[in-house]
Amino acid sequence: LANMSAKGKRVSVSPNKKGILVLSSALGSYLVSLVGLAILLIFLKFGLNVEFGSQWLYIIILSLVGDLAGISMGIFIASVFRVSEQAKTGINIAISMFFSVLSGMMGVTLKYVIDKNIPIILINPNNLITDGFYALYYYNTFNRYIRDICCLGVFIIVCLFISFMALRREQYDYI
Repeated sequence: LANMSAKGKRVSVSPNKKGILVLSSALGSYLVSLVGLAILLIFLKFGLNVEFGSQWLYIIILSLVGDLAGISMGIFIASVFRVSEQAKTGINIAISMFFSVLSGMMGVTLKYVIDKNIPIILINPNNLITDGFYALYYYNTFNRYIRDICCLGVFIIVCLFISFMALRREQYDYI
């Protein structure tokens, strides 16, 4: 946003469409994030000898889609909240940590309680990712895994759509 930073001012006066600029930045962030993700998976597998089972293709697909969900959530937060960059970072961390707690990353008991009593929390991307890994590890069918991937896809589309609508036709009297 032009009224938030010097980079926003440069982007605002650029002749390129904001959607193209946002998508190119997202693609760059995604590619850098994928390198980090690949290093993490290699370290977990070969450095720490974490056993992922034999479903490597599905693990990689879930990781790719989950990474894209994180990038799209970041774009959503950056475009919707009209606060400073530090505040947006804080909001992003707070939401991610809240989603992590609800998805059972701090203790699996809470995940079970939430899944049983409040299934509307299905929109939690962290829960969808952990549930996808559980589905690969514990179940013989891919129904639950495919549902998780599809829900993550819907989450990505909704975040990006809202972001593009929020950035559309932003105009400033002065900068």
